[in-house]
Amino acid sequence: MKNKTLRVILAAWMLIVCTQYAQALDLGVSFATYNTPDGKPYIEVNLEIAAVSILYKKTEGEKLQAGAEILIMVKKGDEVVAFDKYKLQSPLVDAPQSLLDVKRFPLPEGDYVLEISVQDLNAMENKDSYQTPFSVRFPNSLYLSEIQLLRSFKRDETVTPFTKNGYFLEPLPFNFYERGTTRLAFYGEIYSSNKSVNDADYLVRYYIEQEQSNGTKALISTGSQRKKPNSIDVLLVQMDISKLESGNFMLTVEARNAANDLLATRSLKFQRSNPFIPLNDSDITDEMLAKQFTQNLDEKQLKYTLAALSPIVVGDDAEMLNNVNRDKDLKNKRFFIFRHFVQQDPNNPEAAYRRYMALAGSVHEKFKSGFRYGFETDRGRAYLRFGPPDDLMHVEDDPGASPYEIWIYYNFPKTNQTNVKFLFYNPSLAGEDYITLHSTARGEIQDPKWERKLYNRNLTEYVDGDNYQDATGVERNLGRRARQYFTDF
Repeated sequence: MKNKTLRVILAAWMLIVCTQYAQALDLGVSFATYNTPDGKPYIEVNLEIAAVSILYKKTEGEKLQAGAEILIMVKKGDEVVAFDKYKLQSPLVDAPQSLLDVKRFPLPEGDYVLEISVQDLNAMENKDSYQTPFSVRFPNSLYLSEIQLLRSFKRDETVTPFTKNGYFLEPLPFNFYERGTTRLAFYGEIYSSNKSVNDADYLVRYYIEQEQSNGTKALISTGSQRKKPNSIDVLLVQMDISKLESGNFMLTVEARNAANDLLATRSLKFQRSNPFIPLNDSDITDEMLAKQFTQNLDEKQLKYTLAALSPIVVGDDAEMLNNVNRDKDLKNKRFFIFRHFVQQDPNNPEAAYRRYMALAGSVHEKFKSGFRYGFETDRGRAYLRFGPPDDLMHVEDDPGASPYEIWIYYNFPKTNQTNVKFLFYNPSLAGEDYITLHSTARGEIQDPKWERKLYNRNLTEYVDGDNYQDATGVERNLGRRARQYFTDF
C-alpha cells in the first residue's frame, strides 16, 4: 500500500509539472536514406516528443497517457510524393516518458523536402513542426549513409518498426546524451565498397571531437573497424562516453582504402550533459545536494554509510571523514558521502552508492565479530580495500598457534606486486575478530617476529636459544606448519 501511495503522489506531481510545460511541445527528428539489396531506396524518419513537453492526462486506474497527431510529408517541388497522418499514443504509465516512433517511405533518387507537424491531442494549441531539404543519391561507388545516433540497441529477430538487420535500434533524435549515459551508439550503412576498393580490405574510422570555445576541436576518442568489400555493409558501433564532460561534440565516420585515401565521410553534432565531470568541492552546492540520493538518508543511515567508507578512505579524505564523524551537522555528512560516490561514478553516483553498500553489507555479515561491524575488522577492511583473495587457507588445529588465516593475491594492483600474502590471527579466541599479524604488501603491517607471536602458547620454543628478545621464529615441531604454509602457499 505504501508503494502504491508513493506512485500516486509521483504521478500527481508529474502531472502538475507536465501541465505547466505542455505549451512548448518539443519535437526531435533524425533521418537517413538507405537502399535495399534490390535497389529500392527509402528514407527512415525517427521521431521523439520530449516527455516534459506533452500533456499527460490521468486515466482510469491511476495511470497517465499522452498522445499526438503527426503529419509527415515528403515533397518534390510542390508535389506531395509520400505522406502519413496518424495518432501516436503513449502506453499507460505511472510517470511521463518520451514518445518515440519511426516511419519509412520508399523514394526514387531525387531532391526532396521533409515536412513534419505535430499536435498535442490533450492540448490542441501545443504544436511543433520541422522542415528540411534532403537528397536520395546512391552513386556507383563507396557511399556512406547518414549516421543515426542510438539510445540503445540489442539483438532482436522480431519484426517491429524499430528492428533492422536482426537488431532492435532505439533512436536518439535529439542527439543529446544525458547524465547517466555511459555509451554512445550509432548505426549506418556502407554501399558499393566492392566497386571502390577491389578485393582489398578497407578501414572504417570513427572519432569524437569536442568543440572548443575558440572554434577548434579537441580529439577525445577514436575507434576503427576493418571490413571486406561488399555491396551493402552494416556499421553498428558503441563508444565509451562515461568520461565526457558537458559540452558540444562532433562524431565523424570515415571510410579509407588501403592507401589511406579518404573514400567517404559523415559527421554529426551531439550534446552531452554531465554536470559532475569535472566536479570541484565548491561546485557541490546546497541546491545540488537537495536533489541527490543522500537527501533521503536519515541520521542512522548516514552514520552507517560513513562507517562503511572508513576502511577505504585514505589520506586527506580520511582526516576529513574523522571531522565529519565528529560533526553533528547532517548536511556535512551528506556532502562527504555524495562527494565520495560522485568521484567513483560521475554518471550515476547513486548506483555506485548502492553497489558499494551492498558489498559492505555482505562483508559485515561475513566478518562480523559481535564487537563491531564486519567491515571494521581487519579482514573486512582488507576485503573492501583489495577485494576477495585469490586463495585462502583457514587453520585452527596448528599445535601451539592461535587460529589463523592466510590470504593470497596473485596480482596486487594497489602496489604492483604479485603473490602478496596476508596473515590474520585470533589471539583472543573471541568470536571471529581476527587481526592482521603480517603481510608482504608494501605499506601494510610487516612483522619479522610474526611466527613467534602466532605460537604465543610456546614461549620457550624460539629458534635462537635463550635469546628471547631477538628471536623471530619458533622451533619446527610436529604439525607446526604456519611458516611452510606462508612461504609455499
